[in-house]
Amino acid sequence: MKAKVLIITALLLTGCVKNSPSVEKDLKTTEIEKKIIEHYQISKKALAKAGENYAFFLPDANGIAIFILDKNYNLLKKKVIPQLIEGKKLLYKNNKIYLLGYDQKENRPLILTLDTNLNIISKKYIGNKFDIPQDFFIKEKPVVLLTTYKNKADIEIVEGDKNYLFQAPDNELGKFIKPFNGGIIIIGSIQHPQEDLFITFIKNGKIVWSKTYDFGLEDSPVKVEIKNQNIEIEVLSQDYMGAEKTYYITVDKNGTIIKHKKGLEFKELPLRFRT
Repeated sequence: MKAKVLIITALLLTGCVKNSPSVEKDLKTTEIEKKIIEHYQISKKALAKAGENYAFFLPDANGIAIFILDKNYNLLKKKVIPQLIEGKKLLYKNNKIYLLGYDQKENRPLILTLDTNLNIISKKYIGNKFDIPQDFFIKEKPVVLLTTYKNKADIEIVEGDKNYLFQAPDNELGKFIKPFNGGIIIIGSIQHPQEDLFITFIKNGKIVWSKTYDFGLEDSPVKVEIKNQNIEIEVLSQDYMGAEKTYYITVDKNGTIIKHKKGLEFKELPLRFRT
């Protein structure tokens, strides 16, 4: 999947558009979600708003456990699924709960569909053995992003009974997949030759455009949201010596950065602290 390189200089990111509004507030979780995440030590992907309630998963000694809490943090339901599943992401839509995970016994990605009483409706394996599930969203059916190893490391999209395989000669690793502009957007990192952010827009199973963005260090997406037909991304740029910067960018439907803000920055560690 060849990408068109777009270099973003320090000048552009720090001073060209001083009055651009920040998208940082839009990428934060709600206070209720934040408290659940902190209390149960889970990731944002493990948590989903389920109607008026909240659902999340945790590893369990007997498999994987799914919980439902109300808005006052009271436990309403809990179900332990006696299967060695590494949970990746939880979604809720149309009164159903969807769990994307990796079956460690079968060495294969799967999706569990449950009702609001946590009864299992279906269990479907997707992709091939040793494929790694990265992210998904629900259309009429789940649309799943996989890293597959048919040809080194490629990107695969599974949409119902359709599979789309995209070769990644530059070692692309997709991390997020979202519905966008009548198609699908994938956001991740690419070795080109260092780690840069990449965005690929796919429609009808074909790549419309694919671009990379260099923020100076090793770049990776942390959070992604689609708002007002634009893509809002929190980007972490860091290196092995401890330097770290956060950027908040808004990208339009053609892959052009239209808003940006620099967030927290940490300098590289002094020599005496490096290992």
